[in-house]
Amino acid sequence: MDAKQITADFLSGRLDIVEYRRLFDEGQELEVFLQKIVDDIKASDGKIEPYPFLMDDGNVFMGTEGIPYLLAPETDPGLAYGLPPQYESVRQMLTYECRMITHNVRTAAGASAFFKQVLVLYWQIDKDIKPTNKYRKAYNFALDVIPKYLAGGKAETYIQEHILPLFPETMKPSERKKAVKAKIKEEFRSETGYPCWVQSSEWPLGKDGKPMTYLGRGKNSGGIYRWRFKDESTGEIVIVEQSL
Repeated sequence: MDAKQITADFLSGRLDIVEYRRLFDEGQELEVFLQKIVDDIKASDGKIEPYPFLMDDGNVFMGTEGIPYLLAPETDPGLAYGLPPQYESVRQMLTYECRMITHNVRTAAGASAFFKQVLVLYWQIDKDIKPTNKYRKAYNFALDVIPKYLAGGKAETYIQEHILPLFPETMKPSERKKAVKAKIKEEFRSETGYPCWVQSSEWPLGKDGKPMTYLGRGKNSGGIYRWRFKDESTGEIVIVEQSL
């Protein structure tokens, strides 16, 4: 099966995103295929045609998902803050991680970002593709049930892998939402409130793979913010640090 067919199967929902990402990471065929789309655009008019994303309210959003920065990385607004261009190749774009962006496909946010960027690229050569909406639905559900202090990183991955599968999509939406929220609160225990991260969530996991218990804020100094956690499996106290 060639790279175009594999990508079409992924976008249409016949191939799971985790398997597609594995194929992308371990081989070169998919990367070469997607990079050629970009290179062909650069060789022509250098413009990406926006994809008509259907929103939940029925409206259509014409999106390019950051692809123009891949075509001309020097226009990346990150340069205004002294940062290097985000994307100089398809591989860099689809594996890019920072404070506000993830491509970890085992999280709802990462899967959504990865899927939409591959979709925008593929749509440039095949307007007949009928994409699945399961990653958009999963992302919207995650926005509803995952609190901000757990969004991103290991915490969200834990929720995606160990909590959400306990409550299948066949449940009534309201009952599933309530059950997931209750399970998240049960698993991510706190002795006093919850962290107000200055970056994305870094709620740590213990030696047993379970979420640690939040103990409270540590002492902040010199622009460094600290939060205290306890590994219930070992009794170890862990300090998580972040800076603005």
